[in-house]
Amino acid sequence: MQSELFKNFIDSISTLTSEQRDILNNSLLSTQIEVTEVVETTDSEPVYSESIPNNDNATPDVEKSILAQFAENPRCPKCKSHSVGRWGIRNGRQRYHCKTCDSTFNAFSGTPLARLRHPEKWNKYLAGMTHSMVLRPAAAENAIDLKTAFRWRHRFLEVINNDQAEELCGITELDETFFRESFKGQREGLPRPTRKRGNDPNKARKVPVMVARDRNRNTVDGVLENESANELCRHLNGRISIQATVCADAHLAHEKLADKLGFVFKELVTSAGQHVVEGIYHIQTVNSYHSHLKRWIGGVFQGVATRYLPHYLAWRRELTAAKKLTVGRLISRITEHWCFQPLTVT
Repeated sequence: MQSELFKNFIDSISTLTSEQRDILNNSLLSTQIEVTEVVETTDSEPVYSESIPNNDNATPDVEKSILAQFAENPRCPKCKSHSVGRWGIRNGRQRYHCKTCDSTFNAFSGTPLARLRHPEKWNKYLAGMTHSMVLRPAAAENAIDLKTAFRWRHRFLEVINNDQAEELCGITELDETFFRESFKGQREGLPRPTRKRGNDPNKARKVPVMVARDRNRNTVDGVLENESANELCRHLNGRISIQATVCADAHLAHEKLADKLGFVFKELVTSAGQHVVEGIYHIQTVNSYHSHLKRWIGGVFQGVATRYLPHYLAWRRELTAAKKLTVGRLISRITEHWCFQPLTVT
């Protein structure tokens, strides 16, 4: 297949329904069987053991998982007190009463998932998110309104928005890229006069995005207010091992950041054609991440509003982690936030 056709085919995968993805998956399995083990039988004939696909029936229900997790250590979302008692059941969910501030609540109160309806459809919707499904196919597949599909996407992403890598170790690459400021979907209150699509592309403000990624595919990223060392430190402080070696291009902010955080800094003068130092230190991995990130945002979603850019960075971190993003893993990432109930509605 020609490269352009293959690229178009890959970009169209996110628009497939679950039934179409099953047909595609079965077609791939029928043409190529993955042989994982060869076992010698008593007749000396080889027996091939095929890889077994994930069983969707074993996927935990996201609502039940959250309710069970919260019930182990209930906490008042208002005053953070653990002095609570059960207070009946409403809409199938256990309610609680705080003995300190006299408020009532359930496991979802004060969190991004509060007041969301149709929890029986959440699992199927999250399955689409693992394939970067866009809004209209997601709304059609789950029989929900387009606005509801948009709300669910950003409520779920708000839960995992701050799930950065705990620590970057070994050889770590750091670089910044830029996205054109976008007010997609906003029709009122624009800080500038409206313009037609495609006009003045060079005059739009460029929003800097920092990405730090080690060779183990652990990622820390963030939208920067400016390209200063203090702003970089705000995102990276405590997240880079002091024994790590950080590769970055020559920039005064990077040098100051290395002095503040105390890591070993390998400077690359890319403007002079220096792309590799000592044979192993480069920033090609993080630059490749930038390229795929921009192609994902610009190609799959046709651009996103700047206000929601942190959510898409979090989504991309999960999709490109060392472990493949499955429905069960995504539900686990969401559920683990109910251990200490740290979430607040934004």
